[in-house]
Amino acid sequence: MVLAYVIVLLIVIAILLRRDLTAIGRLPFRGGWMLGGLVVGLFFIQAVWVLFVPGQSAMQMALLTISQVGLVLLVLINHHLPGAKIFALGIILNILVMVANGGWMPLTPDMYHFVHPDRVVTVGERPLNSKNIILPRSDTRFWILSDIIPVSLPWRNTAVSLGDVLLAVGAAQFIFQASAKKASHPLNQPPVR
Repeated sequence: MVLAYVIVLLIVIAILLRRDLTAIGRLPFRGGWMLGGLVVGLFFIQAVWVLFVPGQSAMQMALLTISQVGLVLLVLINHHLPGAKIFALGIILNILVMVANGGWMPLTPDMYHFVHPDRVVTVGERPLNSKNIILPRSDTRFWILSDIIPVSLPWRNTAVSLGDVLLAVGAAQFIFQASAKKASHPLNQPPVR
């Protein structure tokens, strides 16, 4: 969810810096809109199923992993685009830690209390409306790749992983390198001599 906030903020900054965001639409994307639509569809189904169906079913974990792998493939076939390799690495790191911990993103009880100070936490369970599983640090495989970075936003607290940070860096590189600086209006240009 934090990535969505970051992308919106990056777009607002790009607009304020007078970047030409329409240049992104002229980039040579590979895989076409059908593959992109399939990945978006998988993420929508995953979000509905994982976030709103309680429990930890094998189907939920498989859908989460398949949607992540689909996104990696889409990004890798577009590796020529700015930020794609960094973005793919972020996804791969997130997949690695999730698969190593049963298909869910580990979150320590302390970090869960930072994010939700008013909720009771049960170790080994998946909180409602979350892709996380609560695990103590000692039981977490690849702990350094889990949601360990606390982030305080004005409207809520959250936690992100190193993979999430790389996703944000890849998105920033894409938005700012793929968009061009808008040309000034011809009447505002100094005369050519």
